Amino acid sequence: MSPEEMANLHLICMPEYSSWTAKYYGELLRSKNHIFEISKAGFGCARLIENEAEILILLVHPNFQKSGYAHSILHNLHTKLVNLKCDKIFLEVAELNIAAVSYTHLRAHETPEHRGWRRLREKKKGGGGGGGGGGGG
Repeated sequence: MSPEEMANLHLICMPEYSSWTAKYYGELLRSKNHIFEISKAGFGCARLIENEAEILILLVHPNFQKSGYAHSILHNLHTKLVNLKCDKIFLEVAELNIAAVSYTHLRAHETPEHRGWRRLREKKKGGGGGGGGGGGG
């Protein structure tokens, strides 16, 4: 997926965030501390600093949502980060991000050694939390 295709997918999935341009995606792809997992339906990106990573974005084209692509992208990104000796992985999302991956979905990736997936905002009433990235599925 080219930087232009990434920026176009970003506009489709999250039109309110138009600052993620093709130029910006090109810079991220060339960066040594940004790790991507790309599929035909979407992509995920994490920023790696020493042994910690933050999932920055997870996008799946609306035509492919609810087909397991987000799960696969997230799983493969997690595997890449673990292979790079990352022992903490963070994901934060807005509470109102209804397109986000569910808290339960993220817990499926959690192992005793990598509890970082749970740095999610919990709802004030103690219920589950939101998920991550826009346009997951």
